[in-house]
Amino acid sequence: MVSKRRLSKSEDKETLTENASDARKQPPSKKTKKTHVYYEVEENDSAFIKLLKTSGIILKTGESQNQLAVDQIVFQRKLFQTLRKHPSYPKIIEEFVNGLESYIEDQDIFRNCLLSCERLQNEEASMGTSYSKSLIKLLLGIDILQPAIIKTLFEKLPEFLFESMNSDGINMPRLIISQLKWLDRVVDGKDLTTKIMQLISIAPVHLQHDFITSLPEILGDSQHADVGKELSDLLTENTSLTVPILDVLSSLRLDLQLLSKVRQLVMSKLSSVKLKDLPVIIKFILHSITAMDALEVISELRKRLDVQHCILPPWFLASQSKMKNKGQTRSSGNQENSDEDCVFLVFDIIKSAVRYEKTISDAWIKAIEHIASESEHKTFDLVMLLIIYSTNTQAKKYIERVLRNKIRSGCFHKDLLQSTFSVHYLVLKDVCPSILSLAQNLLHSLDQSIILFGSLLYRYAFKFFDTYCQQEVIGALVTHICSGNEAEVDIALDVLLELVVVNLSVMRLNAVFVKGILDYLDKMSPRQIRKLFYLLSTLAFSQQLDGSSHIQDDMHLVIRKQLSSTIFKYKLIGIVGAITMAGIMALDRSRFSSLIQGKADLSNEQYTQVTSLLQLVHSCSKQSPQASVLYYDEFANMIQIVKLAPKVLEWVGQTIFNDFQDAFVVDLCAVPKGNYPFPVKALYGLEEYNSQDGIAINLLPLLFSQDFAEDEGRRTSQESDHKLVSPLCLAPYFRLLRLCVEKQHNGNLEEIDGLLDCPILLTDLEPGERLESMSDKERSFICSLICLTLNWFREVVNAFCRQMSPEMKGKVLTRLKHIVELQGILEKYLAVTPDCSPPLAAFDLETLAVTPHASTVFSAKIKKQGITGRRNRKAGGNKTSSHEMISKEDGSECDPTPSNRGQLEKVLE
Repeated sequence: MVSKRRLSKSEDKETLTENASDARKQPPSKKTKKTHVYYEVEENDSAFIKLLKTSGIILKTGESQNQLAVDQIVFQRKLFQTLRKHPSYPKIIEEFVNGLESYIEDQDIFRNCLLSCERLQNEEASMGTSYSKSLIKLLLGIDILQPAIIKTLFEKLPEFLFESMNSDGINMPRLIISQLKWLDRVVDGKDLTTKIMQLISIAPVHLQHDFITSLPEILGDSQHADVGKELSDLLTENTSLTVPILDVLSSLRLDLQLLSKVRQLVMSKLSSVKLKDLPVIIKFILHSITAMDALEVISELRKRLDVQHCILPPWFLASQSKMKNKGQTRSSGNQENSDEDCVFLVFDIIKSAVRYEKTISDAWIKAIEHIASESEHKTFDLVMLLIIYSTNTQAKKYIERVLRNKIRSGCFHKDLLQSTFSVHYLVLKDVCPSILSLAQNLLHSLDQSIILFGSLLYRYAFKFFDTYCQQEVIGALVTHICSGNEAEVDIALDVLLELVVVNLSVMRLNAVFVKGILDYLDKMSPRQIRKLFYLLSTLAFSQQLDGSSHIQDDMHLVIRKQLSSTIFKYKLIGIVGAITMAGIMALDRSRFSSLIQGKADLSNEQYTQVTSLLQLVHSCSKQSPQASVLYYDEFANMIQIVKLAPKVLEWVGQTIFNDFQDAFVVDLCAVPKGNYPFPVKALYGLEEYNSQDGIAINLLPLLFSQDFAEDEGRRTSQESDHKLVSPLCLAPYFRLLRLCVEKQHNGNLEEIDGLLDCPILLTDLEPGERLESMSDKERSFICSLICLTLNWFREVVNAFCRQMSPEMKGKVLTRLKHIVELQGILEKYLAVTPDCSPPLAAFDLETLAVTPHASTVFSAKIKKQGITGRRNRKAGGNKTSSHEMISKEDGSECDPTPSNRGQLEKVLE
């Protein structure tokens, strides 16, 4: 039988260490055990057994549970009274404890005494709880027994310190320590503190951790200061116990000076601690902050804490996943997940601190606000501002002000924001509603840099968050578009267009929200209408899927309704929308044939839809010159930027070629005769033409028919043959024609090169002496004629200016000379015609530059720009018209700047 070892208050660590060492040398299997018959009642004449039985505890032998016949409180009261009233009190206490020590020398019996007692089933009217404490726990609840019982437990504990866990999974040291937790009263707290700290100093590392973390549940408030001091000393000696010690210190009521000392110690080691230890360390640091040192501590914490390098970005994790699928080890992947969980826990602790401690949240905002250098800002700063914004409603205005200042100064830029979402997207996903609320407020700003930052919040929230957040992003953007604020509409449309590139499939799932914007078209500018129809057309026609037909139907209905209107504002919507939609429908997808199951060209049904739509726009716009020219300009912009399917391009080219000849080209042998106020002459020809086969641009007769003939009720002989087209359509229609020819023939303009040098039907424009004698109407007519001629020459120069042939270069230079001459003549007429109003040249009433930040296809600028290409011969020939002649009125000088086709390719992918 193992001799009993006792620990008195005077014994020090060496004695406890020696006892533990002896226990380790003597395995429990070699200890002498009493022989019992299992599951029988313990019967002997010791005072210990008799007193327990009298008080209501029946001790069982072996592994069976001890039985409690009365309520726990009743048992403790009976035993206490029996001991106090015993004739040999207080000697009976020593006799009782000696009996306990003898009884628990058997390991199985000792374990049984540490486990909960069994309540008798036939017990009547029990007022206690269903849970029963262990025998040792019940004895510890009796004040006169507690010191001796604690002493006995600490004498027994060293026997088990170095044992492995029992087969039933019970760890005896932990079970013994658990008896000391949550005692109603500790009789001698100082003695208990001394004993447990001695035990911690000799215990194995894994038990040290458990013993330390049990301290707050064992000690009373009066022992917190002593334990805190000893733990801080232990922290300095043994850094491996940092986590459990800090965890306990956070739960104790300690002196602020001691907390500050420990905080400085751990703060100095913050950059070198293991990531798994970081949550507890951060919790302790935040717990130890006071109002006086909050700003200083938070400033130092944000400098030393850098969780960005603890998380691998999503693209790296994806590559690691691919490697693991090829047979790489999975241990690194598990480590990555563990690290991510640790960082997530760190942010949870910080989030809780800033939510409930205004001092901490205010100090954190100020710490970030006081950073002056752009390079010192980290992703952690942005994450913290967004977290505080979501948790502290009172600080929202303050955070918005800090953010605006940082954005204006360039400290918070696109790269930093992207890195923040890329690294901390799991943390930010939980505050998605607040991020969207912040983005909405930033978009109301007048500062472009702030508006851009707000739009980036929407973009990255959509890119990095889950489906629910993506839907919320789209809903918020649609709300901006429907607000009617032009700046908000523009930026929101730009963001939606980019989201189509980022994730077309998700945008299709939420197309019903975007489709609702069609109800607000009358509040949009033409540029915004282009963006919207490009967006909807992409969702409806790119890689057609089931479910997109409802978008197509709604778009067709809106376009037909607007085109049928007699009000130009609404007809403009129909023209812009129809051309934009046709461009997406007729897109050449041959480069993506592998992605769309080999369908490189349009089907017959798709071809019919496109041509029918274009014919509808043509027929609905021909009654208005203004609408006609807008149609030509929009069509030309689309042709220049979008690569149409060959079948559609061929149809468009042939139709426009024939219609242009019928509308504006006449043979020199058939110069129209009529009662014109000025003699008609073929001027500005660059070659000698045979009057039998030469061609000319029929300008003056068309302009006369528009300006004079209608007023005087006269008709020219030519008008009896077919309906005339407005001369305003000349330059825009030619621009559309030459862009079609360029696309069809890879930049070769030989098919229409006759239009470069052919003459124009005009009259002598040099005023001479007759200027003063001309009427105002005649002078205005000549001014309009000169303006239309200038527009024609400019468009011709645009078409042929990049030809490499010396002959072509010479002709272009000659046309430039003509432009200069005509401008000089026009100045003379304008000097005496102050009320002259030149013909309109732009018909959407605004710039055509609509390219969103990175993804819009249809863009243009009101400027003259040369187009590469080469084709040379005349446009004469067969004049068979496939359409009724178009009635148009304006000549736009718009020549779009080609946008990045790569964005369109991304959409199709």
